[in-house]
Amino acid sequence: MTTGKTIESLVLLTRSGDAAAYAELVRRFQDMAVGYSYSLVGDFQLAEDAAQEAFFEAYRTLENLREPAAFPGWFRRIVFKQCNALKRGRG
Repeated sequence: MTTGKTIESLVLLTRSGDAAAYAELVRRFQDMAVGYSYSLVGDFQLAEDAAQEAFFEAYRTLENLREPAAFPGWFRRIVFKQCNALKRGRG
């Protein structure tokens, strides 16, 4: 069970291959990712797309995160970059 774990421990578990730990990170940060994306792109469907892409990118590059406890800010930056990429592609 991963619901009582810290963000840092979830990141470390995810790095070691624990899919349930990453699912818990997604659950914890889903609302922030979609809400923040929506504030940047102004379209709910695009916001959901940006959030989904951000979660994929975060998973793919999780080994690059030097300090696991910094996941929230690191992930928010990934969301920001995904929104910018979507806006460039749309505009």
